[in-house]
Amino acid sequence: MSKLFPNATIRTSAPYRFDIVGSFLRPEALKQARYQCSCGDISCADLTQVEDTEIAKLVEHQKNVGLHAVTDGEFRRTFWHLDFLAALDGVKEVDAEKFSVQFKHDNVRPKTLKIVDKIGFSESHPFVKHFKFLKEHAGDTPVKLTIPSPSMLHLITQVREKNYVPIDRYKDNEALFYDDVVAAYRKALQYFYDLGCRNIQLDDTSWGEFCALDKREAYEARGFDPV
Repeated sequence: MSKLFPNATIRTSAPYRFDIVGSFLRPEALKQARYQCSCGDISCADLTQVEDTEIAKLVEHQKNVGLHAVTDGEFRRTFWHLDFLAALDGVKEVDAEKFSVQFKHDNVRPKTLKIVDKIGFSESHPFVKHFKFLKEHAGDTPVKLTIPSPSMLHLITQVREKNYVPIDRYKDNEALFYDDVVAAYRKALQYFYDLGCRNIQLDDTSWGEFCALDKREAYEARGFDPV
């Protein structure tokens, strides 16, 4: 029990009384390896080995500081959201003119997503392998997985995309798109549950856009109702 709240009970299952989203700052060894891999100086297998090493160290660190559930720090991701969404069936990561969010001191490599086929989730999704590695190294400690919400896929591919053209499957049938996305997420959640995950957080940063006046005005001008 906490000294500040002596009557508080300790939660032994999620949601915990103190928690983290799951992303950690990348260690220098990982940043260097990712840069070398992008330049062709090391192989993807070499990068994976560095990721494995750093994730294993991070898991032990989280245990030592007393977190109830550990994550892999999202060390294998380039973007917190695009990596999961781009690996769904029917989704492709493509270059963009500019990134959707402009940071004050850093430029982000412009990428976005495009719907190219029926949306779905397959067991070959790379996050499955990533989760298995994390669970193995977590041992008896619960693990946590944070993935982007389904609404992020809609926002990125249709709301932010000014020139969105639906594929034949979703032409004049937007409801089918939503049905496919829901089915894909239900399958994903069930699959991770079967692997032993009991703590999955759906993260959504899109809501902030609908509080920004410039974004609201831009969406309203294109016929969207942000209310």
